[in-house]
Amino acid sequence: MEKTPSSQPSSPVVLIVEDDEAKRYLLARALELAGFRTREAATGNEALMLAREAPDVLLLDVRLPDVSGFEVSRKLKQDPATASIPIIQMSASFTTTHDRTQGLLGGADGYLVAPVEPEELVATLRTVLRTHEVSREREQLLESERSARAALEAANAQLSTQVEILANVHDSVIVTDLSGIISYWNRGATQLFGYTAEEMLGRSVSTIYPSQATRERELAEQLDHIIEHGERTTEWQGKHKDGSEVWATVRTVTMRSARGEPIGFIGVSRDITEVRRLRAEALRRAELAQQLVGIVSHDLRNPLTAITLAAESGLRKEGQDAATQVRLLTRIRSSAERMTRMVRELLDFTQASVGNGITLNPHPEDLHELARQVVEEVQFAHPGRTVLLECTGDGKGTLDADRMAQMLTNLLTNALQYSPPDTAVTVSSTSEPDALLLRVHNLGRPIPPEDLERIFEPLQRGAAGTDSAQRSIGLGLFIVNHIVRAHRGDIQVRSSQEKGTTFTVRIARHAKTAEDAGSSNT
Repeated sequence: MEKTPSSQPSSPVVLIVEDDEAKRYLLARALELAGFRTREAATGNEALMLAREAPDVLLLDVRLPDVSGFEVSRKLKQDPATASIPIIQMSASFTTTHDRTQGLLGGADGYLVAPVEPEELVATLRTVLRTHEVSREREQLLESERSARAALEAANAQLSTQVEILANVHDSVIVTDLSGIISYWNRGATQLFGYTAEEMLGRSVSTIYPSQATRERELAEQLDHIIEHGERTTEWQGKHKDGSEVWATVRTVTMRSARGEPIGFIGVSRDITEVRRLRAEALRRAELAQQLVGIVSHDLRNPLTAITLAAESGLRKEGQDAATQVRLLTRIRSSAERMTRMVRELLDFTQASVGNGITLNPHPEDLHELARQVVEEVQFAHPGRTVLLECTGDGKGTLDADRMAQMLTNLLTNALQYSPPDTAVTVSSTSEPDALLLRVHNLGRPIPPEDLERIFEPLQRGAAGTDSAQRSIGLGLFIVNHIVRAHRGDIQVRSSQEKGTTFTVRIARHAKTAEDAGSSNT
């Protein structure tokens, strides 16, 4: 049984293993007086059983009636449950150097030769316990260090995995401080903006979002909102390294310290440049559809109404003279021709805006001869006007004659419509080594500067006051521009009160054929 001094309930427990009862008593008495608690065993097997209760130290006699102290020590050290218990072997019989060596090699932490003085016994026990405690603390410290190292390695592995995941995320992930200086830049950001992490770390986010830098007040308000509410999602216009425009939807989150103070921002961006382009294209197509509906319902209705009224008038009146019939038929023909022009322009407009652009069927042609034919046709339709033609240089090239005639007819008709009747319109056909040029000049009121900026846009009508029967639906110059571009050219216009208005068309001498276009795409 265990004997415990009442004054020291937490004293170390010593298991005394001694077959001689008198010796056990003396040892127990000496240890209890020194402040230890004791338990007693008379045999080796009893010692093995009581050792399971984890005493702080064993005082083990070598000579026991059933099992030797050497064997008890060996078994205790082999068992993980008792291997850490310090053992002091003691014997009056086994006192040689060989005996002591055998005991120590068998796992004993100390060896005493009986009889032993109480002071030596107590000092030996305390020394062994202190050494064992230091060793246990060291082991605990090493175990704590191993655990901490393992936890750190696991955290580093997890962090490395997270960094690798972030680095390979398709979306752009950018981290900045509160002033916008970039501290993290992943591969997604490189794909979106073209810059590498090495190029952007330490630089301002305004490098990729210059529009935000120019709106400092608006940007400050957005950042305040992000700090207050934790996050914000918006669309920003950015700039690629090559200078091209980039649009991104940006979700910005406030990054905070352990104390909850804002220390920076995390911005996750996704490229929506193509989405915005498609959105704008869808809006443009919707507006185009609305415009076409307006054209069909209004502009085409006018000549159709004129045809209907003229036809009804001719049917109602019997015995009409020849002059009246001619006048009614002329009105019907004029309105029908106007509708034909409108339908042709609408078809061209749809092809240029929605399709793949105006297609060409080029052949070897002479621009000078083509200009003469157009001038003659327009002059015949406007017998009271003067149209002059000037041809210089080599006019031969590869052109789509029908489209070039359409283009020149539109320009020439416009010039006649928007110039005084007593003034001449001049057409100039000339050339350069690799280009052909057409100029159409008229006098009269100049085109206002604000109209010059959008003159080649669709549905731009002429000034009020022109003959409504001759006015187009506002697609002529739009189609002219597309015909010129299809011929790999450009068109410019200059207009002033003093010099009048001049449209200058410059096209490549040889337009691409369908075969040329196909080979260039392969």
